[in-house]
Amino acid sequence: MANFSALRVLVVHDWIVAWGGSERTVEEILTLFPRADLVVGVLGEGRRSLNGTTQRAAESWLARLPFARTHHRWYLPLYPAAFASLDTSGYDLIVSSSHAFAKSVRPQVDTPHICYCHSPPRYLWDLQHDYQRESGLASTALSLAAPLLRRIDRASARRVDHFVANSHYIADRIRRAYGRDASVVYPPVTPKPVPSARAGRSDALLALGRLVPYKRVDLAIEMANALGERLIVAGDGPERARLEKLAGPTVTFEGDVSELRAGELMETCRAMVFCAEEDFGIAPVEANMHGLPVIAYGRGALRESMIDGVTAEFFDEPSVASLSAAVDRSRGRNWDHEAIRANGFRYSAERFRTEFAQQVVHVLSRGGAGVPRLDRPG
Repeated sequence: MANFSALRVLVVHDWIVAWGGSERTVEEILTLFPRADLVVGVLGEGRRSLNGTTQRAAESWLARLPFARTHHRWYLPLYPAAFASLDTSGYDLIVSSSHAFAKSVRPQVDTPHICYCHSPPRYLWDLQHDYQRESGLASTALSLAAPLLRRIDRASARRVDHFVANSHYIADRIRRAYGRDASVVYPPVTPKPVPSARAGRSDALLALGRLVPYKRVDLAIEMANALGERLIVAGDGPERARLEKLAGPTVTFEGDVSELRAGELMETCRAMVFCAEEDFGIAPVEANMHGLPVIAYGRGALRESMIDGVTAEFFDEPSVASLSAAVDRSRGRNWDHEAIRANGFRYSAERFRTEFAQQVVHVLSRGGAGVPRLDRPG
C-alpha cells in the first residue's frame, strides 16, 4: 500500500454530530494520512471526547454561532461559505468527505482535491421533498435556500479534481447532478461486537437505523401489523413518535442501542427489514457480517452489495403487499449463514484503504505531483 506519511494533507468533513458510516470512512481515510489536519463544519454537543478522530478535529467558524452544535441544520445555507473560507495554503492534497458541502473547500491552484462523495446533498436533489416535510426552522431555511444552494453545490463540484463515489448508484447521481464522472470505492464496514454467550436465532425481524422519513420504517411496521410478525425497531429520530402511534402489539421499540446490543440483535434475529432506497447501506452489510439475511427494497445501492436469494430477499414496490410477500418468501429459504457472512466481509476496512490509496496515487500521478513510494512486503 502507498505510504503517504510525507504528504501535507487536509481532510474536511461536513460535520460530526453522530458516529455513522461517513464518520467511519473519515476514520479510515485518516489512517492513510497519519499527519493530516482534519476540519469539520461543527462537532455535535458532547462529541469531542468520543474517539481519536473527534479529538483531533478542528471546527469551522460555524461552531461559534448560537446553538450550532445542537442544531447544525439551522445553518445549512452557511456551510458552503464556511468551507470555502478555510485556509488551504501549504497542503499537498485536499480530501473532502462530503454528503453536504465539505467539497466547497477552495484548494490552491496546484493542489489536487479528491472528493469521497457519500452522496450529493439528498435534501437538494433526489429526496428534497422528504426532508422538507419535516417541520421547524431547518426545514423552512432549507426550503427558501434550496434553489441558491443547488447552484452553489454545482459550482463547488467544479473545484473537485476527482470524485470517488461510495457506490455506482451514487456515481450515477453525481453524473446527473454535476455532469461529472466518478470512480467507485465502497465504504469500509466492520462487524458489531457480540456478547460472549450467544443465544440462538429467534423469529423476530429487525429494523435498525435512524428513524427519518426516507428510511420507510413505517412500511416495516405496517407489514408487521398486517402479518402479526414480531418486529424490533432499534434506533431513534424525529419519526419515532409517529411510528410508535402506528405500531401494533407485535412491534417493540428499543431506541438508540449500543454497538454490543446491535451486534446481539444481528446475531439473534431472523432477518433484517430494510425499506430505504439507500446510497450504499451500511446496516445491511453489517447484518450480513453477522450471518443475517436482509429483506430489502430492491432499488439503490443494495442491488450492488446484496445477492438476491443468497444474502437478501428483494421486494420491488414500496408497498405493504410487496414487502409482505418478500417476508413470506424469506421463510421458505434455506439461508446459508456462512455465505451471508462472506458477502459482508467483502467490504472490509482493509479493502477500502487499499482501493482509496490507489485512487490517491492515480490523482497525484496525473497531476504531476510527487508519487509516494509503494510499500511492498519483505
